[in-house]
Amino acid sequence: MRSSPGRQAGFTLIEIAVVVVILATMSGMSVFAINQAFDRRYQSQAENLLTWLNQLSEQAALEGVAYGIVGDADDPQQGEKLQPVAYFRQHWFVTSYPEAFELDNQAKAEWTVYSSADYDEIDDPLAAEEDAVIPLVAMLPDGFMEPAGELLLSFSSSPLTYSFSWDDESSSMVMKKNSTP
Repeated sequence: MRSSPGRQAGFTLIEIAVVVVILATMSGMSVFAINQAFDRRYQSQAENLLTWLNQLSEQAALEGVAYGIVGDADDPQQGEKLQPVAYFRQHWFVTSYPEAFELDNQAKAEWTVYSSADYDEIDDPLAAEEDAVIPLVAMLPDGFMEPAGELLLSFSSSPLTYSFSWDDESSSMVMKKNSTP
């Protein structure tokens, strides 16, 4: 059988346009799904940090010892760590429990510490020691954090930021999700 002489073999313009629309729709949906997966990853990192901070606070209350947090960025390839320290016999010591919290390679943690007249007036002679460990903030056993402040968690590849602050009513850390333009 022969095809009719007026008809050529091939695809019509409408058929090609339908295929292009289908491919564009599928690629758009996959990009959206990938973005959602990254957002879930960042949300998970922030929730894990909130859990770790509250665990540190609960540990301070259980043991009756102040726990603090120091930043540790020894290996830039490894990422930043938040290291817990405990106050014992007039010194801050690095603890093994709870374990240090390792941030994602794209994550950055920044502390904003609000000035406190009571805290600023303390003259710590041990702070002058060369190898002294001085925490950024301390979780006190009586359910407070000193000095008052906020931890901002941001990611280099996302406009999402998460802020962590102390809530005096619940005596725990709370998290707020922000998006920066």
